[in-house]
Amino acid sequence: MLLTGVLTVLKIIGIVLLVILAVILLLLLLVLFVPIFYRIDANVPETELDNGFDMEKVFAKISFSWLLFVIRGGLEFPKNKEFTLKIFGIKVLPKKEKPQKEEKDKGKEEAKDKKEDNQAEDNLTEDKTSEEKTEESTEEKPEDEESADDSDEESEEELKTFLDVLWNIIDKVDNILKTPINVFEKIQYTISRVCDKIDMIKSTLENDIFKRAFALVKKKLIKVIRMILPDKCDIKLLLGTGDPALTAEIMGGYGALYPYLYRKLKFEPDFERKVVMTDAHIKGHITIFTIVYSAAVCYFNKDVKKTIRRFKKIINS
Repeated sequence: MLLTGVLTVLKIIGIVLLVILAVILLLLLLVLFVPIFYRIDANVPETELDNGFDMEKVFAKISFSWLLFVIRGGLEFPKNKEFTLKIFGIKVLPKKEKPQKEEKDKGKEEAKDKKEDNQAEDNLTEDKTSEEKTEESTEEKPEDEESADDSDEESEEELKTFLDVLWNIIDKVDNILKTPINVFEKIQYTISRVCDKIDMIKSTLENDIFKRAFALVKKKLIKVIRMILPDKCDIKLLLGTGDPALTAEIMGGYGALYPYLYRKLKFEPDFERKVVMTDAHIKGHITIFTIVYSAAVCYFNKDVKKTIRRFKKIINS
């Protein structure tokens, strides 16, 4: 009976541990593979820049959601400038401060101020009493002793000042004589170090190990950037710089990038006014697994490790 009881307890413990491990694994998979969706909305009403620009008229909202809006949050300007976070619709951030805590804090601050005032008054009284004692002790000394002490102190101070001035002059002359030699040696040393480091960097960049590491990091970085870039982008832009030539140059740059921007950005130039108007709506997603996987591949790559060690050696040399 005792053995069966122990076995049942161990069985229950094993089942509980397996359930906990399964839950942790499920949460890890959700975090890695379920994407985080983000949305950016911005609006700048048509404003002539000659009359000034009012930031209060600008509207901007950045929001995100994860796991079918289980976790969501964001920022909103100028209505709500604080970062908000909600889990299952319950606001977690920002936290509301209780008024009782504020009253307690005020009471503590007032008590501290009173203590500081009392300490300051005690210090003033002590200083006054010490000053009175020193004045009484000085008054009790005879006049002859005071005059003799003053003359001896004045002679000693004059001798010290003369010796200090003399040593300062000697030190300055010595420094002036040594400065050109020290400066030349330092310049020569720094130039030699810089030249050595340039040669080491050049040999590292020309090495096949660095080329393979750079190609790998570049490939993974481009993959991560493409994943982070928005899936949908709808931007309307009205822009006038007040200078027709500059506006035409901006229009030319937009024309050169038109094959990539024609579905994302609608640009309308104004050659007469100095004006701006923007209405932007951007949507995208971020997958944590892509970032973690790309970083892990680069970190554990032998060529990347050798390149990092090489650059650390160049910096520390």
